[in-house]
Amino acid sequence: MKRGFFLKLARSNISKNRRFFLPRILSEAGLLCVFYIVFTLRTDERILQLRGGQYIEVFMSIGVAVMMLLSVILLFYINSFLMKQRKREFGVYNILGLEKRHICRVLFHETALSSLASVVLGLAMGTLFYKLCSLLICQLLNAEIVLGFYFINARSLALSGAFFLVLDVMAYGVNCVTIARLKPVEMLSSANVGEREPKVKWPLLVLGLLALGGGYYISLTTQNPLKALVLFFVAVILVIIGTYFLFVAGSIFVLKALKKNKRFYYNKKHMPAVSGLLYRMKQNAVGLASIAILATGVLVMISTTVSLYAGAEETVKRNFPQDYYLSARYLQWSDEGQLLHSEDMPRETLLRAVEQGAEKNGLTIKEMDFQEYLTVSYRKENGGLYCRKADGNAADSLKGLSVMTYITQEMYRSLGGEALDLAKDEIAVCPMDIRQSGFDRPELTIEGDTYQIKTTIPLFPISSGMEAAATNYYGVVVADESVLAHIFDQQKQAYGEAASDYTRRIAASFAGRGANGDVGEKLEQDVREYLKEAAFPQQQEPGESLIITGNTMWGARESVTAMCGALLFLGIILGLVCLFATVLIVYYKQISEGYEDRARFQIMQKVGMSRREVKSTINSQVLLVFFLPLVVAGMHLAFAFPILEKVLHILLLSSTSLFVACSLVTFGVFAAVYTLIYMATARTYYKIVR
Repeated sequence: MKRGFFLKLARSNISKNRRFFLPRILSEAGLLCVFYIVFTLRTDERILQLRGGQYIEVFMSIGVAVMMLLSVILLFYINSFLMKQRKREFGVYNILGLEKRHICRVLFHETALSSLASVVLGLAMGTLFYKLCSLLICQLLNAEIVLGFYFINARSLALSGAFFLVLDVMAYGVNCVTIARLKPVEMLSSANVGEREPKVKWPLLVLGLLALGGGYYISLTTQNPLKALVLFFVAVILVIIGTYFLFVAGSIFVLKALKKNKRFYYNKKHMPAVSGLLYRMKQNAVGLASIAILATGVLVMISTTVSLYAGAEETVKRNFPQDYYLSARYLQWSDEGQLLHSEDMPRETLLRAVEQGAEKNGLTIKEMDFQEYLTVSYRKENGGLYCRKADGNAADSLKGLSVMTYITQEMYRSLGGEALDLAKDEIAVCPMDIRQSGFDRPELTIEGDTYQIKTTIPLFPISSGMEAAATNYYGVVVADESVLAHIFDQQKQAYGEAASDYTRRIAASFAGRGANGDVGEKLEQDVREYLKEAAFPQQQEPGESLIITGNTMWGARESVTAMCGALLFLGIILGLVCLFATVLIVYYKQISEGYEDRARFQIMQKVGMSRREVKSTINSQVLLVFFLPLVVAGMHLAFAFPILEKVLHILLLSSTSLFVACSLVTFGVFAAVYTLIYMATARTYYKIVR
């Protein structure tokens, strides 16, 4: 054949089928743009060196993996759609004399042109938008803005472009195999395939109900936050399976029920829509289920990450009632590595270290307390609490888990509490998990010893950082040091080397909380220097060591803000990609439905239906099909709320009302966007069938 014939034919095909090819090129370019941004953020040294940059590396690594998976799914979905729509065209080529290898050559040039355009456009967009994203990252992390345009990374450009080129080559290979297996008659008749009325697939319907019910049951019944974290992904898989099965089998069941309802079905507005959906529901169901899952992904990712970021300051305040916590312990080891001696640094030394550190950094001490407490974990057995080692099964070890933080009533009074006047067999209890409002038991058995609960106190003066780790978390006030020592000995005997030790620390509050993380780091550095000089006035001898634990509210604030900011950015990016995928599937589905329905609606107009009636029928069908995934996504989000709340509790979100508000706003905004998508695609559909 004439040289350049196949290239010319490919260019002509792309131009004539631009309604198909243009979204395909823009889709791949958009995916490549996002992939390049996420991949480059993961490797940009200047971003990673920011305060909290370690979270960027971790979360962007997750983002790269998710983007690779979504890119494979979406690009192959687009490819399969294009091939289905063009099989008749390829059949005509074959009838007119082009062999299958010639058709494959045309496909090669089409793939090369569209792939080149996508890669060039995607990398250009990625390079431009990366700067905007880096500014957004800096804003979310409350970090200094990274200046300049030195972020263009040849390695990132090459690897990102190569990944999508490989996907295009794989799609081309699949297309060639498809062409080779089809006969000309099959190509020409492909538009009429699938017109047999489907039957209800009862096994899928039952399995779908069981899977969806199982996922919902896990969400509604799981109480322990740590267990919720383990079971969350199990519930997600069950809900995805249940959604696909119920859309495939349940939708046909519902449509057949509507068809049997004569009052509903024998209506010129409903009959064309229900009948058309029933005959092609197998294909529609998978696409609609995909839309529902993607929409749920958007809602979950945006609502959870926005909640975490918005509640970051409240999280810091809840976990850091004071501004600075300091503890230090002196250790002495033998040459064989055995611990010879261990003791806490004197209280006066710690107090003096904090005073000098505050003075050097211009901080005014408002309040400073000494705290001593013991935190022990238990398993609930036969109505009592017992020290039991974990059996290695993560999920089972969380059953009946309770965590207690003990202080004496003398310590409680010194930290501002009222006089309790407890006897040795009496305790005062404070439920410290945000979901617990009281403690209604008259007594509590701990390791066989029964303690009478004299009172429930509303506020516990110590935050140990364990509040997010267990649903059953309590602060307990005991009578005196002898009772506390008895509890310590019991858990020491049960746990051995894994037993908890006393925590003795200084808790200091300063006037004003406006300082930043740099002040906190300088304070910690000065305190460490003072304590080392106090512990080793002459010279540190071999075998001597000093363990200093210092935590500042400012450092925690920046760490929590960085973690939540990185999560929010990842949630926004992946949420936009899922929304983009939703739009893409809806658009291609409307085009596909439009071309398949055009002949039917033309027949309806010929037998007497007006254009207004045809348009009303179109709206009825589109409403029935494309708003069902939105309803299902909202239902998934509602049922997922309990387990998501507990997972967010692990991530230190303490406000349930904030999560509720973010979820409602996210659903409202998404519903508005989804409605706009519906309005735009309905017009496209109507133009095709008209």
